[in-house]
Amino acid sequence: MSKRNLSSGFIFNIIGAVVPIIISLAVVPLYIHGIGLPRYGIVTLCWVFLGYFEFLDFGMSRASSNALAKLPPDDTFTRSRVLMTAIYTNLALGIIGGIAMLLVGHVIFSDFIKIPDDLKSEVIAAYPWMAAMLPLGMIGSVLKGAIEAHERFALSNTLNVLSNVGGQVVPLASAFIWSPSLLVVLPALVAVRLFYVVASFYQIMKIERPLHVMVFDRVWLRKLFGYGSWVSVSNLLNPLLDTTNQVVIGSILGSGAVANYSVPMNLAMRSQIVATALARTLFPRMSRVSRVEAMEITQNTAGTLAYGFGIISGPAILFSSSFLHLWIGARFAAESATVAQILLFGAWINGVAFLPYNFLQAQGRPNITAKISLIEILPFFAVLYQLIQWMGLAGAALAWTLRVSINCIALFLLSGCIDHKQKRLLPVIGLMLICTLVSILVPMTIIQSLLASLLSFLAFSVAAIVFDPSSKRIFIQVSKKVFRSKRFS
Repeated sequence: MSKRNLSSGFIFNIIGAVVPIIISLAVVPLYIHGIGLPRYGIVTLCWVFLGYFEFLDFGMSRASSNALAKLPPDDTFTRSRVLMTAIYTNLALGIIGGIAMLLVGHVIFSDFIKIPDDLKSEVIAAYPWMAAMLPLGMIGSVLKGAIEAHERFALSNTLNVLSNVGGQVVPLASAFIWSPSLLVVLPALVAVRLFYVVASFYQIMKIERPLHVMVFDRVWLRKLFGYGSWVSVSNLLNPLLDTTNQVVIGSILGSGAVANYSVPMNLAMRSQIVATALARTLFPRMSRVSRVEAMEITQNTAGTLAYGFGIISGPAILFSSSFLHLWIGARFAAESATVAQILLFGAWINGVAFLPYNFLQAQGRPNITAKISLIEILPFFAVLYQLIQWMGLAGAALAWTLRVSINCIALFLLSGCIDHKQKRLLPVIGLMLICTLVSILVPMTIIQSLLASLLSFLAFSVAAIVFDPSSKRIFIQVSKKVFRSKRFS
């Protein structure tokens, strides 16, 4: 695949991430109006439980994607063994997990969650439909990884967008047409996910033709588990380290403080869309090429991501206080602005860290990323507790930012991706620190923060052109296209 196609893959991954978010923002009020707040709360909790149980994937989807990316395209029999072994394994694990999810969910919804009396029987009757989604989701993740192993990002994201949009629109339409009952809404969700699995499998049969369906290889099962088990450790620990700080905040500062932290945290996580899309795009390529080539890709891309993500993050930090003021209110902004500013800086660092993280996993060394996360657990919670005691919510944000900063440095060092090229990151690091310090120390009106954001956007753009060769090439190419279009118009 050419660099041009790699760029288009990145664009498709961005679109695939952004469209479901936009649709979600539009349909949430309709859901609350259409099925009622209690029912929507139950659906939200079901998604939370589903997310917890998806760790049973044990990294099988990424392991199979990594293996398929490395195998020759014409070795159809081995490719079939890898793919079908992963599918059958995830189907079995998904069924076991679905049964466990059904039992746990029955206890939680019966005894621990306060549900209106007129909804209890409906919730208990409908919950098995959500449990049925687990095996479908786990098979779907393998199929998605298999499509992306071929770097078919347009196809992968088309299916993903259709599934995400359908998963939000079809249940809502069913509620309005037939009934707002969960016995209508949840089966509609299952139907959409089943459609995604069938459509994805149909596409895989065309891509991997001829696909040998009735094969299962125990040798490949051990190989996939050997790789995937370390991936699953990272997949389990990273969200845990990102979210359990809210539990610590609630225990020390009270439940009210959790909302003041969780809203900026969600914004910071959403800001990493660009970094996530780039990592997804590069993973199959870095799985396929040699270590030297993968290292060169990581080193060259790090600067472009740091400056490109900085163009978004720097202005966002400066405008975050005003944004929270306009979006939620002055009181909330007063309590959460510093939290948002520190977390957005940390999200920028964490986004850059996706590249060496991706490099290590693509090159068959997921044990390193998992071990880094394991080593971080106790020091992080010790620092988190102490900084919350000293600084409140800002201390919690600082503890998370310190953790991801150390994590980023460790990943670059252990991957061997640090060289003289990383010196060009110093200007963008300096600009990000200036934006963060100014936003915290200098009180600004909405107009002033907007002007500061615009100035920082220009500063990051100029710095990217001056210090990052890839950004400079992109600027020159875009400028030539604009000039030509104006010349011939």
